[in-house]
Amino acid sequence: MLKLKEGNKKYRETFNKELAEYLADNGQFPKTLFITCSDSRVVPNALTGSKKGELFIERNIGNFIAPYTPEPKDYRTTAAVIEYAVEVLKVKNIIVCGHTECGSIAKLFSEIKPTNTNKDLIKWLELGKPAKEKVVKLYPDAKLKELRRLTEKESVRLQMKNLKTYPQVQKGIENGTLKVYGWIFDIRTGEVEYLDSKDGEFKPLDEYGE
Repeated sequence: MLKLKEGNKKYRETFNKELAEYLADNGQFPKTLFITCSDSRVVPNALTGSKKGELFIERNIGNFIAPYTPEPKDYRTTAAVIEYAVEVLKVKNIIVCGHTECGSIAKLFSEIKPTNTNKDLIKWLELGKPAKEKVVKLYPDAKLKELRRLTEKESVRLQMKNLKTYPQVQKGIENGTLKVYGWIFDIRTGEVEYLDSKDGEFKPLDEYGE
C-alpha cells in the first residue's frame, strides 16, 4: 500500500486536470472496446498509446468470451460489458487482445486439481479448451511451447467467433458501424500482431492498413 500511495502521488503530479474535468462533466466517449487478459504484464493504454477516455476495457482470465445466450443463468460480466459498449457507448471497434506466455493458455495443458475454492476458475477455463483441442489435432508433433503459442492465437480466433454470436455485434458488423479485430501482444518485445481477415493469419501490426 505504501508503494501504491507513492505511485498515486506521482500520478497526480502529472495529472491532466483539464481532461479529467472534461470527462467528469461530459461523460466518456470511447471508440474502442478492448477485451484483454487480466495478466498484470498487459497494460492496454500503454501498449496502444491511448489517453484517458479512449478505451473501454474489459479484462478477464485469458481474454475469454462466452458465447451469447438469450437467457443467462448467472452473472456474466463480459457479456454485460459487450452489451454496454455497443448499445450504450456506441463503440466503433472491438479488439480481442491475447498475449504471449499466457498463464490461462498454459493451464489448458496442465491438470488443475479441483477444490472447493477453484470451481469458478476451472469452469471459466473451459472457454479456451476448443482452441487447445484444435491446435493439438492440427499439430500432433509440436512441442509444448509451440503448442502454447499456437493456442494463444487460436484462442483469439475462437473468442472473436464467440463475440460475433452477440446480436448487437452481428448487427453492427452487418450495417458497417462496428469492426472486430484480433490481436496478440508479445510481452517480451512489446510488438503486436493482428489477425488479417483476408487469410486468417496473424501479421505485424506495423503492416496493417485499411
